[in-house]
Amino acid sequence: MALAGAMLVVLAGLCKATWKLILALGGPELPWLANALFPLMAPGFTLLALALWQAQRRTVAPRRPWLVPLVLMLIALAYGVAALRNWGLAVERGWFLPLLALASLANLTLTVLLLRETWRRRAVWLAPLFLVNLAMVFALQRIARIEPMTLSLHWLEQSLTALGAGAFALGACLLDRRVRRGPARATGA
Repeated sequence: MALAGAMLVVLAGLCKATWKLILALGGPELPWLANALFPLMAPGFTLLALALWQAQRRTVAPRRPWLVPLVLMLIALAYGVAALRNWGLAVERGWFLPLLALASLANLTLTVLLLRETWRRRAVWLAPLFLVNLAMVFALQRIARIEPMTLSLHWLEQSLTALGAGAFALGACLLDRRVRRGPARATGA
């Protein structure tokens, strides 16, 4: 699950970056490439959060057989609402809000789980890296609603995205190193 989730998140970012590069080089507008971000990122973060939750509890699907189907139903529900809004109700970009909500909820859940792990591993000094990523998520949501989207706003958006993703990647890498070094302290959790 973690690998599939990570692949979806990376693919989402690559699609968006490729779209922006094509536009910057004077290429054609490819809306499907630009719009792939949240349809890929939402299930990706959801699967990552589920995998981390299970790893923290050292559980596998058979001990909680309802958990994986429940998460898959949540993903399907978000896609169902997106489809209803987009095609059934003819809301322009109706798919966006449900998938943004799922991606945000999953990212928030993943961040909380990572913060919990920093506490368990006595690596609280890593917490600000995950909090920077979370702050960028909320800042980017506000920036995305600003009209008109000027070139300076695009640059701000890209800078904040890079800052958040970089902080998250560094935090995850350092936390992974810490996890590989030894067992967590007992927290009663």
